[in-house]
Parts: sequence; C-alpha cells; structure tokens
Amino acid sequence: MFCPKCGSREIALLPSNEFICKRCGHRWPIPQVDYSWIELDIKKAKLFEKYIDAPIESCEELLTQLLKELDEKNARLLAAKILIQRAERRKLTKAELARYYADADRCFQ
Repeated sequence: MFCPKCGSREIALLPSNEFICKRCGHRWPIPQVDYSWIELDIKKAKLFEKYIDAPIESCEELLTQLLKELDEKNARLLAAKILIQRAERRKLTKAELARYYADADRCFQ
C-alpha cells in the first residue's frame, strides 16, 4: 500500500478507520469490501440443493423456477450445473447421457 498523494509506503492506520501518510499527512478512508458475491453464492448453493432432486427434467422448466430468484446469467449456469450433476449421479445409457448434456447446453444459450 502506498499514499495516493505522494507515493510513500510509510502508512499508518488511524482509530477513525482512515489511513494516514507519515510523510505528507494525507488521509484517506479504508475502502469498504463488497460481500454481495457471498450472498449470491449462498443463494445459488441453496437453490442447487432445492432443485437437484426436484422432478423438473427440462432446462426450460428449471430456468423458469430459477429466474424467479436469480438473474438470467446465473440462472442459466445453475440450471446447466444441476442437469449435469443429475446426469452424473444416475447410471444412464450413452443416449440418455447425451440427451442430458444437450439439454444442459441449451441452458447456456
């Protein structure tokens, strides 16, 4: 870390949650961390558990349910992941596996 004003690396942390440069005295706030991605990952994990054993078989039906709670990109990725996991959990023939993978591919589009 360095001072944005003078470039010095002699930085101190103040009790007021600010950094201060020991050379020039410039102060700046500690950047706030965005934790919203964690909330999204937890939501996706819960939805995965909810729908992994659900009787919904097609990408379209699964997407309809997931779009109620996620944006389109995340819903499509999660639907494909669920369909692929279902295929891998079951002992399927090559033709059935191909159908599941094709359906998962449609989720990405």
